[in-house]
Amino acid sequence: MWVPDQLGSVDMKVSPDSAKPAQAPALAANPESPRVRNDNPRTTAAGFDPEALERGAKALREIISSAQAKKVFEVMKKQEETRQTKLAANLAEFKAMQTRAETERQRVVYDEQKKLAQQQAQIKSQIASYEDELARKRMQA
Repeated sequence: MWVPDQLGSVDMKVSPDSAKPAQAPALAANPESPRVRNDNPRTTAAGFDPEALERGAKALREIISSAQAKKVFEVMKKQEETRQTKLAANLAEFKAMQTRAETERQRVVYDEQKKLAQQQAQIKSQIASYEDELARKRMQA
C-alpha cells in the first residue's frame, strides 16, 4: 500500500502477505514442472532450431573462405532469381485462374438470370392469356 508522507514523497509500506508469491504453494507441491510436448522434432520447446542456424553459419564461413566464393554467390543469386521468377509465374497463373473462375461464375449467374427472366415472361404471358380467356367467357355469359 502506498502512503504519501508530509513532504509529498511516497513511502512504500508492504504488508507481510503481499511479499509471498501467489504460486509458491503450487510449485512446492509439484517440484517437477510438466514437460512441454514437442510435436515437431526439428524445433526446441521454444519453437526454434538453433542447430540449423549453426549449420548455415558454418556453411557460409566455408563458402567465404573458399577460392570459388564469388562464383558460389553468383550461382546462389541466379538460383534465387530463378526461384523468384518461377514464383512470379505461378502467381500470374493463379491470378489468371482466378480471373477465369470469376468470369465463369459471372457467366453462370447471367445464364441463370436469363432463364429466370424467360420463365417470368412465359408465366406472365400465360397469366395474360388466361385472364383474356376469362374475360371472353364473361362476355359470352
